[in-house]
Formats: sequence, structure tokens, C-alpha cells
Amino acid sequence: MDQISAKLFPDKHLIPRKRLFSLLLTRPSKQIVMLTAGAGYGKTSLLKSFFHQYPDLLGHWITLTKPILTFDQLMVLLPPYQNKKPSWVVIDQTELIQLNLNETIKMVSWIENLPHMMTIVLSGRKKPEGFPTSRWKIQGTGIIINKEMLAFTETETKLMLKEYLHANIPDNFIHYIFSLFDGWPAGLALFCNETPHLDFNYHFKCYVDSFYKNKDLVQYLSTEIVNKLPDHLFDFILNTSLFCKLEKEILQEYLTDTPVSDYLNELEHIPLFFSVHEAELKLTRLFRKFFYELAQNKLGSETIRERHREIALFYRKKFRFIEALSHALAANEDQLVIEFIEDMTERYEPREFLLILDGWLEQFSPALHLYRLSFFLFRCLPVSLSTSLLEHLENIAVYYKEKDLVAYTDVCHRLATINFYQGDLNKAIHYYKTSLEIAVSTDNEPMIALNSSLLAQMYRFTRKNEKSIRLSRQALAIAEQRGFKQVQMHALWNIAELLLDKGNLDVARRLAEQSLEVSRECDEASIIYPMCTISRYFRKSGDIKKALDWAGQALEYVRLFNIAGDMGWAKAEMSKCLRAGGQLKEAQQMLEESNQSFNGFQYMSCLVQKRLMSILYEQQKYDDARRLDKKLRDMIRKSGYTWIKGYEIVEIDKPPLLKIQLLGPLSIFINGEKKHIKRKASLRLLLLLASSGKRRWSSDELIGLLFPDETEEAAANQLYVALSVLRKFLEPDLIKGRSSTFIAYDGSHYFFKFDEADIDLERLYYLLDKSYSPHVFSETLSVYKGELLEEYLYEEWLIDKREEVRYQYLSTLDKWLADCEQNNKLRDAAKILETMIKLDSYEEKYYVRYIKILKDIGEVRKAQTIADKAIEVLKNEVGIDISNTIYTLLKDVYIVRSQ
Repeated sequence: MDQISAKLFPDKHLIPRKRLFSLLLTRPSKQIVMLTAGAGYGKTSLLKSFFHQYPDLLGHWITLTKPILTFDQLMVLLPPYQNKKPSWVVIDQTELIQLNLNETIKMVSWIENLPHMMTIVLSGRKKPEGFPTSRWKIQGTGIIINKEMLAFTETETKLMLKEYLHANIPDNFIHYIFSLFDGWPAGLALFCNETPHLDFNYHFKCYVDSFYKNKDLVQYLSTEIVNKLPDHLFDFILNTSLFCKLEKEILQEYLTDTPVSDYLNELEHIPLFFSVHEAELKLTRLFRKFFYELAQNKLGSETIRERHREIALFYRKKFRFIEALSHALAANEDQLVIEFIEDMTERYEPREFLLILDGWLEQFSPALHLYRLSFFLFRCLPVSLSTSLLEHLENIAVYYKEKDLVAYTDVCHRLATINFYQGDLNKAIHYYKTSLEIAVSTDNEPMIALNSSLLAQMYRFTRKNEKSIRLSRQALAIAEQRGFKQVQMHALWNIAELLLDKGNLDVARRLAEQSLEVSRECDEASIIYPMCTISRYFRKSGDIKKALDWAGQALEYVRLFNIAGDMGWAKAEMSKCLRAGGQLKEAQQMLEESNQSFNGFQYMSCLVQKRLMSILYEQQKYDDARRLDKKLRDMIRKSGYTWIKGYEIVEIDKPPLLKIQLLGPLSIFINGEKKHIKRKASLRLLLLLASSGKRRWSSDELIGLLFPDETEEAAANQLYVALSVLRKFLEPDLIKGRSSTFIAYDGSHYFFKFDEADIDLERLYYLLDKSYSPHVFSETLSVYKGELLEEYLYEEWLIDKREEVRYQYLSTLDKWLADCEQNNKLRDAAKILETMIKLDSYEEKYYVRYIKILKDIGEVRKAQTIADKAIEVLKNEVGIDISNTIYTLLKDVYIVRSQ
């Protein structure tokens, strides 16, 4: 291949490194200048630009084209020095000076006896052996300029990029490019010549990251370096490209049959690729990627993966788990990854895992990327650990938001995934959408596919199936076009689950089988998800035997990896199969184990407990079911899982021990039988405690409310009598008062226990905390039979509570009304307004909104009837005349009538 030096060194554009000009001119008494660096570091360009500025200094320039074996051969090429003015003689390609010891001594002697005004410049890839460079530097007769000095600084890189690309590149991109090329001038020149017109976002970053595949770069590196390497050094570099750092002791221990020290010493003479940082030889990122790609092409991906596995185990023995984890991921060794994370969890503090969660692993090698790691890595990390890092990652996200959108995209994805696994689906949706929107704006295809697929899963869990299937198909199309196997597997699985929900069983099965096939190729630990989907297919088809078989296979696989969330998922599917087969006891046990595996995965735990409660009912374990029911209802309310449909109060054959209707006419039922409390003080005490929610009352507070006119001693006696009678009334067989199921005492306060009671007020609070649906609204109407304890209008302790309940009820109806209007559910909105007018028949705005909606949905006659009623009621009862407002609202209706 031809050398492409003309393209590499456009002298008129390459930034002159004037910082080196001053170095060259520092000492007039110097006799020798040595420029030593690998190909492409601009040694020739530096000298050309220097002599362009100081033309009188250049006496003679020779470029060696063949080896020089004797001092005399060199002297034949050099003209005699005759001038008395300063004169510089340049000898280029000095790696061709190959003198023995005696000839070297002659040349050194000649250099040291040169006339005062003459300077020899030796420029090449390596200095001739035997030259006393240290002595010359100390004496001030020699200047040594090496690779580190020739490399571009970050400022020079910025100037060059600005001149070539005619744009102000963000500083973070400049630093990124500078770090990748490690200041290598030739690479930067090639980069500037080849860079297409790109937005400085994802496209630009992708171009930088893949520059090691650039045709011109590959040609140049192959010609100038690779083809000139001895076979043993070439093979050594291929092996070491798998390592992040070239630690001599580590490499020697791993490559037992290789003279590592000798090879590293040889490689130090190829400074293009290697540099010394903090006394450690380092293969720069650009060339590491280049050689890693060569290694994969020459040795094959399977061999590379096997070597990564060996290195992972090697680092594990050294207790260096971060490096071990990186190599295990590159090797696709899921079991090792899980083992390493378990080891790290035992010994490290959570913040040390930020290295994993903040993108360090993706920088490890071209084999790793977030779209490949996300589905597996976050399942392996304990939820408690990743959750503890949320605040740190949120701070990182704030930092990246203004500085690096590509990094911000990745951090938002990580935040979404952590929030999903801890159960906050609303936050997960927010962060996935943010990450997806930025990925779309920057055309970041891997992250578009990844976020689309996971956002689709969130929508499936929140029952937004149409959005889910649309996003899944979009993700699948990108994944199959671009070869994103992990996303392809996930999207296929998600679509299969959605189609099973729709009853499209055959297509769902085909897609699940395809997901299973892809999973075997790219992510064996995820294989249990399509397996469980296939089990679900057979369960829905009525073939319980095959369903159990597939669920059993999934359990076998999940035990190989022992990932908590995966274990919970597989056991939940096995439980469904057992239940379908009539094995309720075994199904219950499996669900309890599933719930234990989902410890920390709050949303999944909620779904499992929901199923467990229904199994308990089927087995007539009503007490256990009711306790779980109460706990689960609280969890759903606090977590905002409003989309969990079907979770309403379950009617069971066995009635609750105590049922009290506080809304509307008072009713008390004990074991299904209506009862009346004859002692008024006991009844008032029950009503006070049952309507107070979780409020706890001291004796003094109860006495002040119930017996305000009695003396202190008499009131205390009456309270204890009322309390004793009440407890006996509720539980005739009660032996010890403090063992009461309903009226509890904690040593200083009394309170009501709701576990075994059905109180309509508590049910109302539960319903008012839900999002609107026709079913929720209907049930709310059935619960709210009137104002709180309407028969006791003049009890002072009830006035504020009654107003609070009424206000909360109206406020929720108003919120539901706004939701219906926003979503154009006008008939539902009309029903809500009708209810609100019944509650407050003197509120003008309710009538106006009701009449307008009735008109909009075409119920003109009803609108007119309500209008007439509103005008009459408000005028006669409140003294407000709204006739003009109503006539204006219905003006067009009358026009239609007149026609």
C-alpha cells in the first residue's frame, strides 16, 4: 500500500507548534537536536514550519532512504561546513542509522567536536543506540524532543478542529477527541480531512468512536506500523488489546510463556502506539480499538470471548472485581457476572458501584454498550444497592444535562431502569421518555431502540397496551435492521405478552419462540422470560401439562443464574400453572416464594400478592386474605398504582366480623346481623373512634368530647363503663378488654383497629384516592349514601369531620370531572356534575358546566329543563339571577328551535 503522507501533512494547515520553536532556539551553544517519535507525530512538519520562519538557519537537509552502517557512509552525504553563520544540518529517517559500537563512538566524537555555530538535527522514529543523550542534555549541548512533546496539546487540538471544521465545537467534544487520539497529529489531520458535516451530538460522537475503522487510518497504520511489526510483537499486541492497562507483572503472570518484559521493551521503540503514563506503559484508546478489531477479525469472536472469560477469572483471583466484571460482560458469561456482583456486594460500599452505573463499563471495549448491558446488568444488581445510588445519579444527570446530551441520555436511561426495579413506574416512564426524546433528537439509534422497548414494557404494565405495542414494533424494526440483539429479544417478548392479552395466541407463540431463539444467542440469562410466555400460551390454550413443563424449564434455567427478580417471575408463572391445575396449596407456596424473591421489587411484589389473595379466598382462608387485602390496598394507595385494574374489594361468602355504615343512615352489622347499641355513651364512643381513621385519643380527649358536663371523676367512670359495654357488645365472648379486636389501647391512647372491620368511610377514602374510571365512580356513588352520620347533626366533634369528608368528596369529583372533560368523556362528565348538583344545589358554576355539557352531547331538552330549574332554585333560595348567563349559553339552541 502507498504511504499517504501528502494527506497526513498539509503543511499550510497543520497548526505550527511554536511552543517548540522557543525550545529549539533556547541555547545557541547546542550542537545536536534529536526528534524521536513514531509515525505521524509531525517531526518533518515541525522542522518545515520552523525553517519556514527561520530560513537562514537551514544549511542542508538529507533524508535517508537506506541503512547507514558506517560513519564514513554518513559523512559522504554531509557537505563540509564552511559558513561562520549558524547553520543547521537535518538528517531525517535516522532509524536507518545502524552503527556498531566503534562506528557509534566515531559519530559521537564528531558531534561533540562540531564547530560552535553548527547544529545537527537527527529526526526519526528512534534514536541511534549508544548516544549519550543524558550527558548532552546536562551539558546544554543537546535538545531532546520526544513523542510527548510533539503531541498536540488540547489547545492546539481545539485550534486545528476550529480551522478545519469552521465551527465552535463544545469543549467536552474537544476533550473527548483529544483523549481518543492522545494528541496524535497525523490522526487529528486525518480526522479533520474526513469528518463529514455532522451535528455535534450523537452522530459526531459515533464518528469519533468508530474512527479506528476509517479507511485512510487503517491504510496508514497498516503500511507504517503493522506491516513492519515482527510476528511475535504483532501477536503480543493483539493479546494485550484485551487489557485496559499494560501492567507488566499482571501480563507476565497471565501470559506465562511470553517474555513480556522483552516485548514491552521492544514496543517502547514504537511510540506511536504506546506511551508512558505514571511509569506505566499504556496502549492509547484509538489504537487499542484498532487492534481489538484486528484481534476479532484474525482470531474470531468466539476465541476473543473465551480469552475474556480467562482474563475475568484471572482478575477475580487477584480480587480486582471491576476488571473481572468488565471481562465477564465482554465474554457474555452471565453466571460469572452475577457471581462477581455478589462478591462486590459483600465487600464494597454502594457508591463504589457508581463505576458500573455511570458508564465505565461501556468504555471498556468496543464489545460493550448500554443497549447490550441494560437488560441484564440492572437485573443483577440488588435493588437496595442501585436505589441507594439514585441521588448520586440524579446529580450526575444534572451535570450532564447542560454539558453532554449523549451522556445525559444514558444516565436518564439508568435512572429509569433503577426506578422501574424499585417499583416507581411513573418515574421510570418519565426518565425513559426523557432519554428517548433526546435519543430521537440526536438520532441515537441504539438508545432509541432500547428506550422504546423498555418504555413499551412500562406501558404494558400500566395497561396502556396500544402505546406499548406501537413502541415495541418501532424498537423491533430498528433492532432487526441494526443488529441490536438484546433489544430484538426484549421487543419480541413484549409483543408476545401483549398479543396473549388480546387473545391472539398463535402469533404470540411464534413471537415468543423467536424471542427465545434470539435470547439463546445474546443473553442466556433472559431466556426464562420467553419461556414463561410460552408456558402462558399453553395455559391459555388449556394444555396445563405443557404449560407446567415450560414453567419447569424456566425454573431450571433461573436457578443457574439465581437473579432475584427472574426467580420471582418464573415462580409466579409456575404458580399460575399449578393453580390452573387445581393444586391450590402448591400454588400458594410458590407464590409466597415468588413474593420473597421480589423483595424490593415493589410493583412486582404487589402483583404477586394480588394473585396470592385470590388463591387464599379460593381456599376459604378468609382471615389471611383480609389481612393481605388491607396491606395490599395500602401499598397500592401509597405507591400510586392506579392502573392495577380489577383490584376492588372482593365480596366473599363469609361476611366481615364488623361492618359499619357511617355515611347516610347509621347501620351496624356484627357477623352479618344488624345490631343496635342501647347505651348512648358506648355508641357515641364507637362512632367517634370508627370515624377517626388512624387518629389516637387520650382518655382526657375522649372525656372532654363525650362527657363535657360531668365532673372529672364521674366522667372517667362513665368512659370506662362505656368502653367496657362497647367491647362486650362488639365481641360477646371477649374475656379481657385489652384483647379486643376493634377497640385497642397502647398504654396511653385508644384507637380503632380496621383489620377485621368493613367501614364505609375507609372504603370511600380508598376510592377517592384512585384515578377516574366508570367503575370507580359507580362504586363511589354506592358507598356515599349521604353525609357522615347525618342523624347526629349537632354533635360538635362531628361538624368539622363531616365538612372535611364532604369537601374531599366534592374535590375528587371535581378532579374526575376535569379528567373526563380533558379526555372528551362528556357523558361521564355529565353524570359527575349531576352528582355534584345533588350534593350542592346552590352552586351556580355546577349548573353552568352541566348545561353546557348537555348541550354539547345533544341532550337539548334536558339542558333546558336543568336551566329552568337552576334559574328558579338560585333566584328563590339564594337570591341570584342567572337567567342572562343561561340564555346566552343556550342562545344557539333557541335559534335551532325557531327553525
